Amino acid sequence: MRKKLIFLVLILLCTVHFANSQTSSLKGSVTDSVEKKYPENAVIALLRQTDSVLVKFTRADKDGAFSIADLQQGNYILMITHPYMGDFFDIVTLNSNENKSLGKLYMTPKSKLLAEVLIRTGSPIRIKGDTTIYTADSFKVRAGANVEELLRRLPGIQVDKDGNITAMGERVKKVLVDGEEFFGSDPGIATKNLRADAVKEVEVFDKKSDQAEFTGIDDGVKDKTINLKMKKKEGYFGKVELGGGLKDKYNNAIMLNSFKAKRKLAGYGIMSNTGQTNLDWRDAQNYGSGADNMTSGMTEDGGMYISMEGDADENYYGGAKGIPQNWNGGLHYSDKFGKDQKQSFNSGYKYSKINAPAENNVFSKIFLPDSSWNSNSNSSSFNSNVKHALNLTLDFNIDSANSLKWTTRGNKKNTITSSDYFSQDITENGDSINNSRRNSTNNGNNNAINSTLLWRHKFKKLSRTLSINNDFSWSNSLNDGYLYSLNKFYANGLLNNIDTIDQQNIRNSEAKGINTKIAYTEPLAKDFYLELSHSIAYNSNTTERLTNTKTNNGKYENQVDSLSNSFVFNRLVNTPGLNFRMNKKKYNYSFGASVGFSNFIQKNITDATQTKYKFTNFFPRASYNYKIKPSENIRVNYNGSSNAPSLEQLQPIRVNTDPLNIYNGNPDLKQSFRHSFGIGYNSYNVLKERNIWINLNMNITENAFVQSSNIDNEGKRTYQTVNANGVYDLSFYGDYGFKLKNKLRLGFEPRAGINRNIDFINNIKNITTNKSLGVSMNISKSVQDKFEFNISPRFSWNRSKATVNAAANADFWQLDGWAQAKVFLPKKIEIATDANTQIRQKDPRFPQNNNYTQWNATIIKRFFKENDFELKFGVYDILNQNRGYQRNFNSYSFTESYYTTLKRFWLLTATWNISKNGKPSTGF
Repeated sequence: MRKKLIFLVLILLCTVHFANSQTSSLKGSVTDSVEKKYPENAVIALLRQTDSVLVKFTRADKDGAFSIADLQQGNYILMITHPYMGDFFDIVTLNSNENKSLGKLYMTPKSKLLAEVLIRTGSPIRIKGDTTIYTADSFKVRAGANVEELLRRLPGIQVDKDGNITAMGERVKKVLVDGEEFFGSDPGIATKNLRADAVKEVEVFDKKSDQAEFTGIDDGVKDKTINLKMKKKEGYFGKVELGGGLKDKYNNAIMLNSFKAKRKLAGYGIMSNTGQTNLDWRDAQNYGSGADNMTSGMTEDGGMYISMEGDADENYYGGAKGIPQNWNGGLHYSDKFGKDQKQSFNSGYKYSKINAPAENNVFSKIFLPDSSWNSNSNSSSFNSNVKHALNLTLDFNIDSANSLKWTTRGNKKNTITSSDYFSQDITENGDSINNSRRNSTNNGNNNAINSTLLWRHKFKKLSRTLSINNDFSWSNSLNDGYLYSLNKFYANGLLNNIDTIDQQNIRNSEAKGINTKIAYTEPLAKDFYLELSHSIAYNSNTTERLTNTKTNNGKYENQVDSLSNSFVFNRLVNTPGLNFRMNKKKYNYSFGASVGFSNFIQKNITDATQTKYKFTNFFPRASYNYKIKPSENIRVNYNGSSNAPSLEQLQPIRVNTDPLNIYNGNPDLKQSFRHSFGIGYNSYNVLKERNIWINLNMNITENAFVQSSNIDNEGKRTYQTVNANGVYDLSFYGDYGFKLKNKLRLGFEPRAGINRNIDFINNIKNITTNKSLGVSMNISKSVQDKFEFNISPRFSWNRSKATVNAAANADFWQLDGWAQAKVFLPKKIEIATDANTQIRQKDPRFPQNNNYTQWNATIIKRFFKENDFELKFGVYDILNQNRGYQRNFNSYSFTESYYTTLKRFWLLTATWNISKNGKPSTGF
């Protein structure tokens, strides 16, 4: 019995020893990023990530090396501190029995961090892993300044004339407030309307995709993001702006915000006819666009997407075309609730009304294989869009292993358009070919909703996850319009034929779809993971076109069968996918593929016919990312993806809303397949404010969708979409910026591109090769409380060569320039001016001089201690030279367009900044 007991004790001791041996270790070295020396005795501490409890610590030796042994698997916070260095933080994940080497870890001397900034409290800049953190109060701005002015002061961040933000050489795509979206993803709402003195810290980081944040497996998808951490969580702030001037110009805005703990409530309203809406294209896309139709297609991994599309009217934001009148408003509400406030709710509503009258004049040269002629047109139009948009997001963390996320986005859009149009085509000898006079009106009603429910589960084994995503989309569109057209056609300069169209056009479409995707991740070995996915997507599109002409009673009740039909287009796609990913400290790579099994059914309800399509597509993908240094990396990627023809391209029906340009569907279209290659490099030095960004991309498309046009002797064009091979494009973009010792910042942006397109003109294959070169330069300097300026010239050269007719070739250069300056005078007076100029090479086909300079100037006087009130007088387009102009060329035409736009005006604007957080005009 005693022998058995001794034997059991020995087994138990061996088991305990074996269990203790299944521990991990960590090693690395610490280096001074500036002097390249080793900070001896730097403290290296490991904290448990879940509760920040200290696990172990050690000190670096004289060579900066350190090691920590006997560690259990799990996630840790690595903290390195030294009296003369900025603190270093990072997240470290240890697997069972892993001996992890972190390599060289760079620390920044505090003397360098403090060299060019004004210190008030705390460290001005901290590096925490891949996040750069700026302490807002360490960078002086004027009282009452907004966040955009604060960002201009931060090393490594630039804001251009349009409010676009660049950080560490990359374009910022999102600005968050306390980690959450604020009025969607429009950066301008936060940066232009939040006060700088309400911000505690500005964090700049590469935001990983939702999937990568959930699984902990880096998928290489990152967006440069700024997060504004606010100071106090209670209070309100905002501003009221009233502006007016002669010629009935006005620009009025109000924005109010109320924060209490995690609750954020905000609202704004804008009424303007100067084109100043504080909304950019991204915001208009997220909130403003209605759903004229819903389209679907395949993603790059073979899955299916369903999207709601707006129309071309979105360009009226900013007053680019026409003289717009804008009424915009929005509400935002978000809060966190539940135990530990792990549940969150985010919502937003936006209203937009835009009325835009416009006039347009177009001059074109048309080139055919055996002839050419001139085409001129002018139009007067009115567009009115009213849009409502709502978004809701609920994040519900059930427990530590399970979460639910529900997102719903919907919008409603009503449009009214009317247009009077006249065009004429004339031979080189001055003989008439045709002329057309058209009057059209249209009323549209569009509704759309998209709802997503995502369930995510984490297993006990690290990085083993399961997620199920369900996406439902629905939209409908009803358009009712009238067209009257009088068309005259000539032969040898003599009237030959008159064609009159008087018809009603009704288009009703509905789209609905559901997409379910299951994704599973499994760690196969150290830092090596498997990703399995399968998606099933079903989409149904129904469209009905009715064309009616007048009967004897004067009503539009006579249906034109050749211009009317009804179609149903159903699509079912099954897509299994497999992907492998390796994640190391210095590099990561992935490779895999998806296979799409697609079944399409096209039903022609009008003539009771049915067409079926089946496609099997392979979607390979691969990527590699290498981190040379913490702020320097190189990346290479490849994606193969297919694109199915749309219902409009397939539908075999003539559309004659433009009698001189008639589109025919092509039911014989094949899917296209695109190969995409990319390589990029970027490097940034936060102390020297030096950045390098290089990007090279190439796309090759098989069975590309191209146009086939037939133009007869009367100038009528009928066209349809066909497939062709030999289409590709290659582009290069670079950005190099640095700061000199005299605080002068320089930037250079070279770019180049070449693309090869194919189309068919009167059954003759035409190959068009476009080449472009360009370089931009930026020179800027800012001296606190004295002056700032920015000069940004840009030169570009374009060449287009077509095989159909040498006369269609184009070769011209263009010089664009923008400059801005501000001078800060005593008595809180500020004088600012800016100018934008364009100089274009004249083209022998259009000898007009289209150069212009738009010069603006303002003077601002601020009042009270915290600049709570200000008066601004501004004159815009002082020289009255602003003009709407576009130059376009394609395979067989060269076009110049002129359109109405805002001209010289002045505004007197009064702005009241509201702020309250217990102390008047401080913070909130």
